[in-house]
Amino acid sequence: MNLVVLNGRLVRDPELKFGQSGKAYSRFSIAVDRPFQASTDKNSQTADFINCVAFGKTAEFIGEYFRKGRKILLRGSLQMNQYESEGKKLTTYVVIAENVEFGEAKANTNAGANDFKGSSNSAVETSHFEEFHSADDNTETVSVSDDEFPF
Repeated sequence: MNLVVLNGRLVRDPELKFGQSGKAYSRFSIAVDRPFQASTDKNSQTADFINCVAFGKTAEFIGEYFRKGRKILLRGSLQMNQYESEGKKLTTYVVIAENVEFGEAKANTNAGANDFKGSSNSAVETSHFEEFHSADDNTETVSVSDDEFPF
């Protein structure tokens, strides 16, 4: 089984592009804190920077609602790519994101993404209802169906 689950922050704004067939894809990198300390200094943290790619509706969701610094939860698979450059055999790894969710509420970030809690899945669309959160704390939470979202 090839299953990857990551919780981290976007290192830069995602790149949303469209292939020749018109299918959307998005490339992005996330910083994921390691669960252990690399040194004896309790204030130091170590992070891994992981390259990711998403396709279709998931890519469009990421491109529209995520920005640098935004916390993201994702589930996907690990893909290894090998190629030659200047006579050397090189290997790269990328996570293919299949399902993504916001990792925190809008009030907890300055990243500038939209104000609702949601997720996207390229194989199965989001659940029947999502909670819509407004930036104004005095408003009510309203449930809406997936049919009302453009993704």
